[in-house]
Amino acid sequence: MLVAVLMIFVVFSFTGVAVLNVAYVSTASSAETVNNIKLQYAMESSINESLWRINNGPDSLVNIEANGIATDFNPVLNVLSVKVEKFNMETEILLDLSEDTHFDRALASDKTINTNGYDSEIDEENRSRFFTFIPEVDLDYFMDSAVAIHTESFHRWDGGGKHRDDDDFEDGIHIFTGSFIEFKKMHLYNHTLVFTGRYILFTEDNHITAPLPQDTLYALPALVFSNPENYFEIEAEGKHYRKEDIILGAIYTAGTIILKKGEISGPIVGNTISMEHGEEYENFIDFKDTEFPQYYRWHKGFKGKKHYDWPKQIGRWKTAKWGKKNIEA
Repeated sequence: MLVAVLMIFVVFSFTGVAVLNVAYVSTASSAETVNNIKLQYAMESSINESLWRINNGPDSLVNIEANGIATDFNPVLNVLSVKVEKFNMETEILLDLSEDTHFDRALASDKTINTNGYDSEIDEENRSRFFTFIPEVDLDYFMDSAVAIHTESFHRWDGGGKHRDDDDFEDGIHIFTGSFIEFKKMHLYNHTLVFTGRYILFTEDNHITAPLPQDTLYALPALVFSNPENYFEIEAEGKHYRKEDIILGAIYTAGTIILKKGEISGPIVGNTISMEHGEEYENFIDFKDTEFPQYYRWHKGFKGKKHYDWPKQIGRWKTAKWGKKNIEA
């Protein structure tokens, strides 16, 4: 009988110790969970503050260390490092803040993008975006790199007549300094056309293709309109409006561009961009952005990327460290 009583006492003792241990583990686990949540909030707040600092002043403003939080931006790698040591825990997250530029978007403007309710069917990755500025045209670069400079005004370039003007256009960059210029049936497949004047008109079907990028860094645009007062349209021409322009490569305008009907790859960068659709047109602008991804990169002739202070946003991120802090005895 005594042995039985002692055995029951031992079982109760072990059970009590087990319950106390479970309670301790549960309490410790709850405390760790709370600290994890606190750490997460501290990290998110630090990231938000760092992004605000880096987008509202010099990038160096983000480099601070205080109250267990250290943030540092590497301008070469475009990586923001955020370290938090609080609540007996420590963590570090690395965020890729690679610049998102105008030439990464099918439609980019600092003022107006008006689609008038039409679906351009642009890929989500290349969706339209507003910026606080548009890149500057580096005319010195285009002038120095041009294969020809055309000074005519009130002039028509006709690729469909008896004398095909497009046969005389050497591959490369062509500068047009005049105004009242018409392009008709011009087929140019390795060219960049830069217009500094006003009243540039494309009639019937023109096919302009920018040079394909020769390296992994930069591209050249198809069309550049540097005059902020210029107004340019891409629309259908000819009988039953069947003839249309095909522009493969970036189009830049410091003024206004109207997209009515035609085939373009983008990106389109401009002060004012508008999509319009007349009743006589059976189709609308056909974007080929996914078929020509090689044009979605920074372009020559607009100064270097580092010339501008780009808005930073999170591209990719990874957790370098997250866990309990090692506390030495």
